[in-house]
Amino acid sequence: MITLPTRARLASFLAVLLVLPFASSTATPGAARRAGPTVAHRDGRAMRAKGLPKVQTTSIDHLAGEPTLAIEDDGSIFYAAIDVPQLAKIDILRSADSGATWTNASPKLAGQNLHPISIDPYVHIDEVSQRVFTIDLTVACSYLSFTDDSGETWTTNPLACGRPINDHQTLISGPPVSSAPLGFSSVLYYCWNDVFASSCTKSIDGGSTFIPTGEPAFLGVDPAQGPGVGGVPGVCGGLHGHGFVDAEGALYIPRDYCGNPWLAISRDEGLTWERVQVADNGVNGIGGGGSNPSVTVDDAGNIYFGWVAANHLPYIATSSDAGATWSEPIQVGVPGLHEANLFTIDSGASGTLAFSYMGSLNSKYQECYPDCVGATPKTTWNGYVGMTSRILAAKPLIYTGTVNDPADPLKVGTCGPGRCGDTILDFLDIVVGPDGVVNAAFVDACIDCTVNTLVDSGNEGLFVRFGKARPHR
Repeated sequence: MITLPTRARLASFLAVLLVLPFASSTATPGAARRAGPTVAHRDGRAMRAKGLPKVQTTSIDHLAGEPTLAIEDDGSIFYAAIDVPQLAKIDILRSADSGATWTNASPKLAGQNLHPISIDPYVHIDEVSQRVFTIDLTVACSYLSFTDDSGETWTTNPLACGRPINDHQTLISGPPVSSAPLGFSSVLYYCWNDVFASSCTKSIDGGSTFIPTGEPAFLGVDPAQGPGVGGVPGVCGGLHGHGFVDAEGALYIPRDYCGNPWLAISRDEGLTWERVQVADNGVNGIGGGGSNPSVTVDDAGNIYFGWVAANHLPYIATSSDAGATWSEPIQVGVPGLHEANLFTIDSGASGTLAFSYMGSLNSKYQECYPDCVGATPKTTWNGYVGMTSRILAAKPLIYTGTVNDPADPLKVGTCGPGRCGDTILDFLDIVVGPDGVVNAAFVDACIDCTVNTLVDSGNEGLFVRFGKARPHR
């Protein structure tokens, strides 16, 4: 087995970085899709409100599973789109006109994508340098490419990982705490599930090499916790959600840990971790993770943790003291929601939060909880995107829009716990853009179905814009 230091040296000597132009293609217009209504709600009840934001949904004209987004300061949008039936087909699409048209901006050589396979796609932007990264999991390692010129050229590193057996990766960056970055302004973190731990490495040279951080963010086995994978006490695995780095360089890794939402926080670049339980209302995972909770931090340092609880409804908890204490969870689902999955969040200015999820208004889950599992074949799922500028209030006013026409659902049957079918898979994404507009990525797994013909078909990528929040300063 190659040790981590040896692997880092191999990355610097053998994985020659390739600076290559992408194979540009003609811009493809995004076809508009009919969206559903927007509702204002507080404490689970619909409220009368003027000037409701509207959802704008378009197709990216590309198959997509587990989509992620990155947005540059000038508004250019990058969308990681993977053809789920053919894992080898992964493309990075770019839009310079708010999603009206999309161009293939993938790193390629001789017409072939330099990322030959992707089990988990992921795109990330470093907010300081504006460097855009795309990283694709291969289990043994990950392919990493980055661009400093909005996709005109890419630098590729085919050995960007920690150690073998990589899964469910997250790539995040932020200011250094103790390191002195080389030729790059931030520290880049690569965290992943290696079955029995949630581990991280870091790069201080912008992604060319990766070195160990310290102890794992989470151990995969903790006898002090309750039932884990397969009901085995304390066996909680290593799956976690996408991480976050705040303005002070603190690193956050969220996960459902043996049945409850937890957050690992490192203030020394991953060398050591503080682990805190956020709430005790459970998760919709399966003991060993998989529900993909989400974390973000606003401009004032408030931490927000989003997850789907054991009752299959979405919740937000907040901390204004660096994670020491947490608010009572707030249920933020649209009125009438019966079940949710793939809940993800992003923040802007203080108290501003945006979120998205898959949700069902006709699931039978609430009627038989906690004794039932799954859904009936007639259960339909919509996409939802929400926003509020008052999440720190006791009962915040929330605006939630429906991504699709409810008569034309995005998914039928079962969506979770955890993975949402074989095409949408493990996660969605949402980003508050530099202009304050809320941007989200969804997948239509029910392209040709209606409420009368409920048969899953396909995995079409969708891009969503929703209202305007208060962006980061």
